[in-house]
Amino acid sequence: MKRTSVAIIGMGPRGLSVFERLAAAAAARQLLLDIILIDPGDCGAGVHHARQPQHLLINTLASQVTMFPAPGAVQHAPVCATPSLTAWARQQGYRRVGRRYYRLGEHGGAEIGDGDYLPRGLLGEYLGWVYQQIAAALPPGVTLTHHRQRAADLRKQPDGASVIELESGYIVLSDFVFLTTGHGSNLPSDLDAWLAKFAQDHARYNSRLAFVRHAYPVEQLARIGAGARVAVQGLGLSAHDVIAELTVGRGGTFIEEAGRLRYIGSGREPRLTLCSRHCLPYAARGVNQKGLDGRHQPRHFTLDAVEALRRQALITRGSSQLDFDRELLPLLKREMGDVYRATPGAAAVGDDTVFAGLLFPLQDRQFASLAAFRDYFLDWLRADLAEAQQGNLSSPAKAAADVLRDVRATLQAAIEHGGLTPASHRKFLNVYHPAINRAAFGPPLRRNQELLALLDAGVIALHAGPGSRIGIDENDSTYVLSTKFAGGIEQQAIDVVVIARLDVFFPETETSLLIRNLLKRGLIRPYYNGVFHPGGIDINRAGQPLDAHGEVVGNMWALGYPVEGPHYYTHALARPQMRSRQVLDADRCVAMLVAQIADHPRRASRRRSAARWQTHGTL
Repeated sequence: MKRTSVAIIGMGPRGLSVFERLAAAAAARQLLLDIILIDPGDCGAGVHHARQPQHLLINTLASQVTMFPAPGAVQHAPVCATPSLTAWARQQGYRRVGRRYYRLGEHGGAEIGDGDYLPRGLLGEYLGWVYQQIAAALPPGVTLTHHRQRAADLRKQPDGASVIELESGYIVLSDFVFLTTGHGSNLPSDLDAWLAKFAQDHARYNSRLAFVRHAYPVEQLARIGAGARVAVQGLGLSAHDVIAELTVGRGGTFIEEAGRLRYIGSGREPRLTLCSRHCLPYAARGVNQKGLDGRHQPRHFTLDAVEALRRQALITRGSSQLDFDRELLPLLKREMGDVYRATPGAAAVGDDTVFAGLLFPLQDRQFASLAAFRDYFLDWLRADLAEAQQGNLSSPAKAAADVLRDVRATLQAAIEHGGLTPASHRKFLNVYHPAINRAAFGPPLRRNQELLALLDAGVIALHAGPGSRIGIDENDSTYVLSTKFAGGIEQQAIDVVVIARLDVFFPETETSLLIRNLLKRGLIRPYYNGVFHPGGIDINRAGQPLDAHGEVVGNMWALGYPVEGPHYYTHALARPQMRSRQVLDADRCVAMLVAQIADHPRRASRRRSAARWQTHGTL
């Protein structure tokens, strides 16, 4: 058997899953592989690098995070031990001391519990450990090379192999390629460019003036001075990272008093305010009462129901595309309404009331003034925290919201690969998707307790409401945050604007040189559902990119965030004991690769080095 080379471009969690499945297949099938990893950073962690400060948390229970497949869910067994994030942290001797985690062995601190939300740095350390374990367990017929550079270009050869050019100009040859490049960044929008230029032109008149278009890495926020008036645009998970960095990261602390948190400032904090389209924070996660792998089993919003609707649509309309509002939403509302009403203590309310209350709490609400909105904001935040503390089975609201997490596979089946009409797809992503995120995929309740404490302490003050806009004041050299209320317009001068949200992956505005060159060469194309471009590159159902002419690009697969468009919700990590999308996608693509190797037993090796383990480039 001849050797086969396989390149993985991007070694974050998605690339790590591909690497794990390749290792398992090589061990089971005695394959002769040259695995080439292309990533400028440490393998495994991706954006979750291990050196992040501990006040940046993951928003998923650590006990519900793993990088390994559930038993029986994949074709080949893993080549090494398969602990979850929590089990690994305990094995490594990590213990909780207050709100921080240290390697203390068996003594000192408290044991990490299944209900802990661990720092993102520990997740990065875990992902790096997983990589090292898999690499150490590779069978003798596999070599491993890590190029610590970015891929800049890729060309296809007539035999289907790829010529990959790194940013240094170094050339890598590979028979097969996996694109797992993860989160990217877009070129600035016209508004962003205008706001950034204003800061550049007027910084001489206001030394605090700054526009921070990407919140990460959060270490860059150190240049924001104490007392600066800072608007954090976005109230989701990234906003909590920004807030934590500018408070706890500046030396502030939270203490518990009578069941509530109180913030003690360091005096080095800026003055924060929050703004977004709706100006409401993400709802807190309910205390988990479902165990490690418990989930609601749907009765109405099911995979079978989606398929039945498709068959009916094909018969009646000649197309299997569905309208989310008309055909799917009633089933989802019924699912959530049934769970709500079945929870002890729930009010006897209808499906529409449950759905609107959880996803669209501002619907049909108007506020006379900023003061009226502040009152509503605080009341909503306190009420949501009370529901979260009851738990995701005991609180009717949190039990119903958790349905949205548990039926994610049905949502994916309904939406992906043009499952909705173009107009319905657009509305889903613009209206329902952000509302689902806000209702069901929010932060640990501790984060919203901290938000309430910061509001009480005056470190955060609300100066905006729904529909706020950011403008400029050239005379005072400041930004201006404006909101229109029934009683008039409220305005607040701002020194620093921080955009606390991640970019959607739009290939045509992506800053990655590799993506731009792949587009230029016609090896990939943006995904379109009719005339609607939700983001991502176009792929077939096997995960293979489609070129500019709609033809399959052979010997190549794309997984994760670059295909968020034809796929939906690609960034969730795998869960223990469950058939998780991240692992199953990788397993399917690797199985196709193995089948192609079997069909071409004389494939020549294209690796550049015979060393079993190498690292190229600089740190």
